[in-house]
Amino acid sequence: MIFHSSTALPTEAEKYLSIGVESMSITIKDVAAKAGVSVATVSRVINSKGYISDQTNQKVKAAMIELNYKPNIAARTLQGKSTATIGIIVPSLENPLYSELFECIEKELYKRHFQTLLCTSNNQIQKEKNYLSLLEANRVEGIISSSHSKVLEEYKETALPIISFDRKISSKIPTVRGDNYAGGKMIALEIVKRHKKNVLILSGSKEDLSPGNDRIKGITQVLKEKRISFTTAALPFERAPIVKKELAKKAINMDTFDAIICTDDLTALIVCDLTKKLTTPPLVTGYDGSSFIRAYHPELVTIEQPIQEISELLVELLVQKVEHPLIELEAEYVLAVKLVGKSEFN
Repeated sequence: MIFHSSTALPTEAEKYLSIGVESMSITIKDVAAKAGVSVATVSRVINSKGYISDQTNQKVKAAMIELNYKPNIAARTLQGKSTATIGIIVPSLENPLYSELFECIEKELYKRHFQTLLCTSNNQIQKEKNYLSLLEANRVEGIISSSHSKVLEEYKETALPIISFDRKISSKIPTVRGDNYAGGKMIALEIVKRHKKNVLILSGSKEDLSPGNDRIKGITQVLKEKRISFTTAALPFERAPIVKKELAKKAINMDTFDAIICTDDLTALIVCDLTKKLTTPPLVTGYDGSSFIRAYHPELVTIEQPIQEISELLVELLVQKVEHPLIELEAEYVLAVKLVGKSEFN
């Protein structure tokens, strides 16, 4: 977890102490277990947010007294002061897409006098659950999430305003995303335009190959219509690049495919490196088109997501929910994407 502000980054010990959610011996989970309720319910009692029955409220407070649980944020909560803090949950900062997204979001929030608290989940469900509890107990004003975990009940239970990037977390949580279906079709049409006949679709996870994934829908619809043969394979999204490279070697039959469609740019770069020495390298495409990728790999054919516009909309919607909790927002906001890059091969 990273506390993002204008001051120097804290040490590991200072970062833990600055969160101040739990005492050294008794945790919010202990209180929840003692009271027989969820962690989210304890957080709502501490923060006086959301509906809690009198009976539940008394049970939680009794458990806190019995266990001598004293969250460090209690004084601030009792004073009724706003923390002016927004929690951001992303899978990792190793992917330039999320680094750029966070930087843009932080700048937009700073303009509106909010500070940010960054959590990297690394696609670990339990870690993400813990961060949700931390953010709730620290009384953040709201959360922007790009969860890659399976839908968590904790997202449904929290009383905090939440806006999601790219992934649909819950029917009650608005989602902001690029037009993945259109992006998938653009990539596939580029494959058709370049007269490719045997295609590998290589994703960052098996989940990304789901028929419900809009990128895959767009890609496969065009390839099927044009009767172009394709095969699918998945690499673990969360694995280190060197491990993914070794796995990619096994997934790719170098002499079979004349085009390899990757569902993210980092995977595409790994494949480019593996195939560049072939006599006739396949066309390799990516997806996301962050500033870093476009600056250092302008030749990569990829879909550019409008990260700045997405960030502005994420912040605008969340601030609306923070300032006007009863406001009704759309379930989904879809922004246009575009094809960029010009491969040096074919």
